[in-house]
Amino acid sequence: MIARLIRGSAHTALAVSLASLPLVYSSAAYAQDAATPEEEQQVAGDSGDIIVTAQRREQRLQDVPVAVSAFGEVAIAARQAVQIGDLMKVTPNTQVASPFGEGGPPNFVIRGISSTDYSANQSKPIAVYIDEGIRGLSTFETMPLFDVERVEVLRGPQGTLYGKNATGGAVNIVTKKPSFSTEGYVTGSYGNFNRVRLQGAVQAPLIDGVLAVRVAALYVHDTGVLENVTPGLGDLDQTDVFAFRGALQFEPSNSFEATLRYNHVRSGGRNYAPFAGNIDFNDPAILFPGNNLSGLPGSNRNGLGFFQTATTNTPERTIRSDGLNLIMNWDASDVIRLTSVTTYDWGKWVDIGDDDGLVIEADDPIVTFGRDIKQFVQELRLATSFDGPFNAQAGLFYSKDSVNAGFDYSLLTDPGCGPACSFGFTPTGTGFVQSNSFDQERKSYAAYLRGDLEITETVSVYGGVRFSRDKVAVANFNAFLGDNIDPLAFPTISGYSDRSTFSNTSFEVGVNWKPSDDVLLYASMREGYRSGAVNAQAFSDPSEITFAPPETARTYEAGFKSTLLDRTLTINGSLFQTDYRNQQVVVTEAGGLFPLRSISGARVRGIEAEITARPIDRVTLGVGIGALDPEYDNDAVVSGSSGTIVAGNQISNSAKFSLNLTGGFVLAEIKDGTVDLNIDASYTSRIYFDIAQTTAVSQKGYWVSNARIAYNGDRFSVGAGVKNLFNQKYFNYGLALRFAGLDYLIRGTPRTYGVDATFRF
Repeated sequence: MIARLIRGSAHTALAVSLASLPLVYSSAAYAQDAATPEEEQQVAGDSGDIIVTAQRREQRLQDVPVAVSAFGEVAIAARQAVQIGDLMKVTPNTQVASPFGEGGPPNFVIRGISSTDYSANQSKPIAVYIDEGIRGLSTFETMPLFDVERVEVLRGPQGTLYGKNATGGAVNIVTKKPSFSTEGYVTGSYGNFNRVRLQGAVQAPLIDGVLAVRVAALYVHDTGVLENVTPGLGDLDQTDVFAFRGALQFEPSNSFEATLRYNHVRSGGRNYAPFAGNIDFNDPAILFPGNNLSGLPGSNRNGLGFFQTATTNTPERTIRSDGLNLIMNWDASDVIRLTSVTTYDWGKWVDIGDDDGLVIEADDPIVTFGRDIKQFVQELRLATSFDGPFNAQAGLFYSKDSVNAGFDYSLLTDPGCGPACSFGFTPTGTGFVQSNSFDQERKSYAAYLRGDLEITETVSVYGGVRFSRDKVAVANFNAFLGDNIDPLAFPTISGYSDRSTFSNTSFEVGVNWKPSDDVLLYASMREGYRSGAVNAQAFSDPSEITFAPPETARTYEAGFKSTLLDRTLTINGSLFQTDYRNQQVVVTEAGGLFPLRSISGARVRGIEAEITARPIDRVTLGVGIGALDPEYDNDAVVSGSSGTIVAGNQISNSAKFSLNLTGGFVLAEIKDGTVDLNIDASYTSRIYFDIAQTTAVSQKGYWVSNARIAYNGDRFSVGAGVKNLFNQKYFNYGLALRFAGLDYLIRGTPRTYGVDATFRF
């Protein structure tokens, strides 16, 4: 069926899916609470009792009045997920944009809301948490998935329960914490592109019942998935990752526990290889008209296939992060729990790119960097569990992050460009180079309170409020203009400093009704907020160092969750509208500028459904459907001098329709194990990568399919899998660079396949 759907339209796929509702299965049904190895082998036999902490306490997924998808250890393995984006792609109304390729920091899109700012100093509208610690800067979001208990994807604004406010949603990653048994595992895999993956973990008690330790590590290396046809140079978009995690679990009494984790991630290798699209060096909008670039060999991607590139250099990325995470829980009484979450992270990110992907130097090298990055977060929470009808959660939050950030842009510096590109900064220089660097410090404070009240045994209401304040300061802002001979020929900004403070109060109210044990109906209003931010793309004058105002989102939502037919069928759905104000966007303006602006208003209406079914014990099938109407308001304009009108345009990076089909099949039972087949396919409708809704900088609807077959036993597993089964050619990010004569497009990963084996002890 999947092969036929890939050749069909989205409407056909939707019709087939709706016709087969009794036999469908959502990717969330793969998720399971951490359980015994025997239970974890039953990939296609989940009971439906998925335990999540979406509301900062353990609950059955079906009892949580929030749109959330959850993936457990088994689901992650079946999905062949190595990064968060692999799971985001199979949840309704979510996508992943990759400005820096698969190995760089991602931009997540939930219900049409995303970030278009790729600067190292910015926070995102989608909050990412690892073991309850917010990752406030994109460098810390590149943590690969390894030794993970579960991943939760929450859709819609988050404010009164999670550590930092967010307008679009949250991703909650829970890694495995040590227990008091002695156990471990080792996994090895090999695939095309000479991809090697080694992963393992071991745990043991140090003091029985009191102190335990767990150590996990991951190593992934390949030779690059995009072929570079230039002789003597390696292939690009290479993976070279090493990650390590050490954890201690301390339980001196029944009323207190503490988990301390240390995380390390290093990601390097040859960098992404952009696809130069819509090349026209004679475009009247180009920075230097009358150039000779169109006549240079290789300037038009002559003779190159979709997954090929030709560059004269192989720039590399350097991402490194280290961090400490401490979670302490103290049961002050039978009904009061105090929680402290402390994180401290440090690292750096230096990204060097050839942003035209050509043998000529039209838009390269481009350097994006964040150095001396630091982040400290402290959160204190109090939660009650009274027998009576009322319970509450309250918290205080503080974070401080700092970074030395900046860019180096080199435009049309190729010597073959001719006299038109001799701009005049130096007598013999070519092209146009702009660079900047600055120090940013941000402090965030918040206090929140939420109460839940049972009106009757079946009806409850809740309300929450959160106050947030953010202080953003920039200092030592320096910028230069120059050419390929002297990139620092002309200082334009020297030692500039500025600061701004932003405040917000957001609310949440809702009502829940359980007409039966297996059905939950809910309605809510939730508000989210994203701090104002400084324009990191100032190059020509101090007046460009402006602060974009805060984003806000208010979502009205009604939904239901149901478990039917003796727990063999689960249907969850929601209907919502989000009023979105002051979206922060990076826009392309004349002269090679990419300033941070804001758009006055937008509105997103949508529906989504996740449906799971187990028609027989050995088969689990599913579908996830998302449909959006994401539009900028009828009077929407871009702030700044351009005043660009975007009225009625589709919100950038959003898709109007998404469809996920999944299936899990137990093909055979052999001794103490099973032979399992897992397949999935996801469809995403057209995405415009810019706010102008430019067809040339968009991706039309496409399918991506994956499959894996494996023998899973108590002690040993072996499998084989393929991702992007039909080698779909698609882009997942784009940027209009008409002033450079081309459009910047990032390709999705081609077909990858491999075999793997796991030994548990």
